[in-house]
Amino acid sequence: MEEKIWDRICGKLRNTLPSHIYHSLVEGTAFNENDAGDFELDFTDNFSKEHFEQKCLPALQDVLSQLKLSNRPLTLKVSSETNPREAQYEFNLPRRNPFDSKYTFETFVIGGSNQFAHAACQAVSKQPGLCYNPLFIFGGAGLGKTHLLRAIGYELFQADKGQKILFLTSESFTNELIQAIRVDRMKEFREKYRTGCDVLLLDDIHFLAGKERTQEEFFYTFNYLHEARKQIVITSDRYPKDIQGLENRLQTRFEWGLVADVQPPEIETRIAILKNKAEIDQIQLPDDVAEYIASHITTNIRELEGSLHRLQAYALLTSVPISLELAHQTLKDIAPKIKHELTADAVLKLVSLQFGVRTTDLKSDKRIRKLSLPRQICMYLLRKHLVMSFPEIGKFMGGKDHSTVMHAVTKIAELQRTDPEILNYTATIEGLIR
Repeated sequence: MEEKIWDRICGKLRNTLPSHIYHSLVEGTAFNENDAGDFELDFTDNFSKEHFEQKCLPALQDVLSQLKLSNRPLTLKVSSETNPREAQYEFNLPRRNPFDSKYTFETFVIGGSNQFAHAACQAVSKQPGLCYNPLFIFGGAGLGKTHLLRAIGYELFQADKGQKILFLTSESFTNELIQAIRVDRMKEFREKYRTGCDVLLLDDIHFLAGKERTQEEFFYTFNYLHEARKQIVITSDRYPKDIQGLENRLQTRFEWGLVADVQPPEIETRIAILKNKAEIDQIQLPDDVAEYIASHITTNIRELEGSLHRLQAYALLTSVPISLELAHQTLKDIAPKIKHELTADAVLKLVSLQFGVRTTDLKSDKRIRKLSLPRQICMYLLRKHLVMSFPEIGKFMGGKDHSTVMHAVTKIAELQRTDPEILNYTATIEGLIR
């Protein structure tokens, strides 16, 4: 009877909770009905119990109400007898190359927006642990960060030097940690990520924001690997210090090695990406169609490729060749995305008016206090609103160095959180931009 009730509850929870939450926190949890008819859930430790209360208890209470069982008392308790040690938890490393040959350095299209990050990843793949450790790659979604991460892994596996390479998302790392705690296998978990790992490729580190227990475990894992000169490569959608909810000690460590950004590709690179993808997938893509798609989709490579596949599918279904006319018809919903674009010159002019300085002075090499702040704010706004790469901003601002621009952008971003005057300056100019 207990099993039938729990099966019904689990069936509804499976459709309510995110899959990773269900599998890590609900599946395998011991359910009992005592002599008084009360429900009990047993956990192996307080951490698992507290995590369940935060993530699953509201949904469970809703399900009990739906099944007209809300009048039955529910108790959550910790019992060391629950979830025996025999519970399976896989820590074995893959014996074959787990990296897809579609995601290599050869299939990655290089442009000014990603050249620096690409070169850094190649250097790491040739000398893991000896240069750029850790390597931190950041940029928006769909710009190729995961591609680069997989390319490093593919290259290292192909080299066949017997290195133990781990590639996973930060979400997977978190779920494995929760599972290891639940089944009392922390020793094996730590062995996998420390002594059993030579190269750690971790995707989407921003997922750890706000997860104190996971951050603590990763902090010690990071220290162990770094001290042992094991290579660490991390990706994120934000610069380390811009990840709110991430401990300062981790943010600092992520900057120990090299921080490289990946920016939205310029139109030439977007066209090259489309042509490259078309060649791989054997799609006949006319130049004018590639230019049409690339001129409308400017910030996401996945959207570029998705539009190409959509166009190809329509062409196959209607038995007509791909043409500019067909692209207009099939991809007409992307046309409204084009707006009157803000220009770099307009941003520069707004900043110069706000501070009462000349635009030529902002672009100059004059190092005086009157110019340094508006110059840095201009760089910050160019980065934020035009999504320009650091080299592009440097070139526009009179040939400034890439590192100078990066420092300026980071500094203004930090000052906005602590200095009301700086926040007021940027907010005033952004009000005019919008």
